[in-house]
Amino acid sequence: MPGILLDTHALYWLVSGEEDLLEQALVAIGENQEAGTLFVSPITAWELAVATRKNRVAGRPHLGDDPPDRWFREAVRVTSARIIPIQQRISCEAANIVTDTGHRDPGDCFLMATARVRGIPIVTRDEIMQSIAAENGGYLDVIAC
Repeated sequence: MPGILLDTHALYWLVSGEEDLLEQALVAIGENQEAGTLFVSPITAWELAVATRKNRVAGRPHLGDDPPDRWFREAVRVTSARIIPIQQRISCEAANIVTDTGHRDPGDCFLMATARVRGIPIVTRDEIMQSIAAENGGYLDVIAC
């Protein structure tokens, strides 16, 4: 396997233990940790920072006393994940995803673009991403978590 990309909630739940991940996701994560092919996107740091600033309490990540940037760095370290930089090709593909799928969530579009450009599955529980993967065979590879 060339690697897997963790969606923001997958990284958060993996580190925080706040939600259980499915066994198939945990196996894939473990195998990729061993192989050095577990990846995250800097968009995850952005999504965490945005989520911690929302007024609603439900669904807001609990990062303890750490600011989002420190929590993200520590999460990357403890999971042995590697960061895939957002480069021009990923940025352009994120724009294509809006056109191709109609999905407009910027974080999701960048995460899907990262997975597509790298040719790796994304570990997610996101129903929209799972639907895109199911309806458009080969467009996006998803590992449900």
